[in-house]
Amino acid sequence: MWKSRTTVRDHAKFVVGAVIALCSVCVGANAAAITTQDFRLTRESEVALEIQARSPGASWARRGAEASALKIEVDGQYNQDLLLAVGDVPFVYRVVLGRFPSGKHRVTVRLNEARSAVGAQQATVLSLKAVPLNRDSHHSNDDLLALAYSPILYQRTNTIDRFSDLPILMYYEVSHPSQAEVLVRYTTIFTNEDGGTPTAALMARWGRAADIEWVYELRVRGGQVVEENYQGVNHETKPFRGERMNGNHPLLAVASDNNNFSDQISSIVRFALLPIKVDLQSATRESVMDANPWTYRLVAEELTREGKIKAKPADGNSISDPRNYLYVDLYATQLKSAISVEVVSNKQPGPARSDLSDNRLRIDRSGYFRTAIRLGSAESAAAVSTVIVYCYSDTGQNCENVEVRSVSVLNQDYTPKFFPITQEQPRTLKANEMFSIAVKQRSSVKPK
Repeated sequence: MWKSRTTVRDHAKFVVGAVIALCSVCVGANAAAITTQDFRLTRESEVALEIQARSPGASWARRGAEASALKIEVDGQYNQDLLLAVGDVPFVYRVVLGRFPSGKHRVTVRLNEARSAVGAQQATVLSLKAVPLNRDSHHSNDDLLALAYSPILYQRTNTIDRFSDLPILMYYEVSHPSQAEVLVRYTTIFTNEDGGTPTAALMARWGRAADIEWVYELRVRGGQVVEENYQGVNHETKPFRGERMNGNHPLLAVASDNNNFSDQISSIVRFALLPIKVDLQSATRESVMDANPWTYRLVAEELTREGKIKAKPADGNSISDPRNYLYVDLYATQLKSAISVEVVSNKQPGPARSDLSDNRLRIDRSGYFRTAIRLGSAESAAAVSTVIVYCYSDTGQNCENVEVRSVSVLNQDYTPKFFPITQEQPRTLKANEMFSIAVKQRSSVKPK
């Protein structure tokens, strides 16, 4: 049985402050060379670190040369690890160092040869930027609260040195259930999942092959933390009773092959991603990936390396190139009903269906969601002219408030391209009813 997930919502850009340091070093394949940078805090602060780096000769798609690894220390103490998964191009990686007292501190970055791929034993660090996270035009009190409690993740033990299911992006959402309460929830995007939902089902029911999992949430009332929960194995919501480090940051371990968590175990590798703030009240979780298209590329590269992308997918754990799909975002309210999507392309004979003619791949949850429809090629996906939404129910229930929100493809560089669509009001579909909208082949537009 495939798992169900909590639905959450869109993207906003995280901006941080001034440069504190700039340095450049190339670490040799057989040398544990060190890059260090001092920074000074005028008061106790949470501190983030931006590392612009590249991994010469590395590719997340190539077995044995996936990425080089860095070890980050603060004031001589191990802080966290960082895999340069984006590869042989300069990329800014953002992590949380934690909370530190006022005064002088030193960040040390080392090449971790043991954790680096055999064919990726070099790392070029182009710049370091330590960023105190204080109240300013970019950070509200809610943001500071969220940054102070962002979780630190121990890597799943059976993925260490296998370069699989890597956590690559974390985001947080803030809500106010009442005037005196603040609720913060953190979600992590992984490059894939080794267990749980098969890859073809991920595309059909979730519209991506990445794994997106909520990690941890806290409730604050009157300035006091009154509740902390995390997503345990088998998607069980459990109270957090684990340890913390570098301030109030909870320590959680990725504990299952479908990337659920535990507060009672650890591993030799840990990551502390700097979370970005998002507002997903009227959008899908996948829209966070739209705003960070490098995530799509890493997912596709991992699937390629693991043999899950095939020219002619023939099983539930293989898919076509993600650029051969049409991505449709919808909204619906459903109770004992399900939706599938069919599309017609001017570049191929016959329609294509999101559920691949498998009833289990229909979407039976409410809220904002995405599906991906496989076509014969990227050209066929880009030439879709019609999107048809079907409602199904064995008990005669309706699909209510059904609305197509956006239609898109991935360009060759994995950036999303959105198509203009016929705007329709939300509608109710009875069981076995359908409606269609036209897709206009014009320049890319932003989704509403």
